[in-house]
Amino acid sequence: MTTAVPAGGGGGSRRRSVIAATPLAPAVLYFLAFLVGPLVVLVVFSVFTFRDLQWLPELTFDNYVQALTDLSYRAIVLRTLGVALAVTSIVLLLAYPFSYIATFVFPRRRQVVFFLVLVTLFGSYLVRIYAWRTILGAEGVINATLVGVGLIGEPIRGLLNSPLAVGIALTNFLVPLAVLPIYSAMQNVSPALLEASRDLGAGRWQVIRGVALPLTMPGVRVAAAFTFIAAASDFATPALLGGAGGRMAGGAIQREFGTTLNWPLGAALAITLIGAVVLVIGGIWWVLGRIGR
Repeated sequence: MTTAVPAGGGGGSRRRSVIAATPLAPAVLYFLAFLVGPLVVLVVFSVFTFRDLQWLPELTFDNYVQALTDLSYRAIVLRTLGVALAVTSIVLLLAYPFSYIATFVFPRRRQVVFFLVLVTLFGSYLVRIYAWRTILGAEGVINATLVGVGLIGEPIRGLLNSPLAVGIALTNFLVPLAVLPIYSAMQNVSPALLEASRDLGAGRWQVIRGVALPLTMPGVRVAAAFTFIAAASDFATPALLGGAGGRMAGGAIQREFGTTLNWPLGAALAITLIGAVVLVIGGIWWVLGRIGR
């Protein structure tokens, strides 16, 4: 005995699927127009030929070869990844204990603490950078204090215009942003689980390492990825605090696009940096996954 299939059943199913997916259309269009689109333009420009201050549609991979083999570009990319990795490590080491204490040690005041974290984001980013120039400069607060108490005889010149200054400023800016996903992940952890662990004889470090950290690892991974991407792609901080010794990839890419007008090489540098960032983030997630087990 066979069962008849209602006519138009397949079309009705497809129609319902289209109707259900319609609310996603604006987000998909935005993603294609402002994320995928610029990336495609970069890829296309990266294989153009630059000659006589003109971009010629003559396909070549020489731009990638130069981006990967030129010692100056290689040093800038490696410095960028190194500074971003160091900043990410320090930010996570600061943001996670802060979120844990605000959530589980002071649960009644955690909303106030969280609000104070948000308040720190209201200030202008450029104002913070210039504030750090004042603090780290030869005549800044740190040098004036050290000279005043007699610990040093003359100001330390290496504080400003160095990778150290860039790392300090980026850490200051990114810690509140890393707190947000970690704090959000901790809201899903029941305090009863932590209490049960303590009742079973686990110490505070064992509770954090064995219970809280695995349950909040998704938030830690998001914070790590966001922090690393923001640090590696930052342009203003290295330009204003890094000096010649603290140049990072953002400045090199801006130079090719804005000064030399060699857009194909700038696009190749940008694609190379994106690929390197994706690989490093994959490594960070793998390490965090091992730690969270």
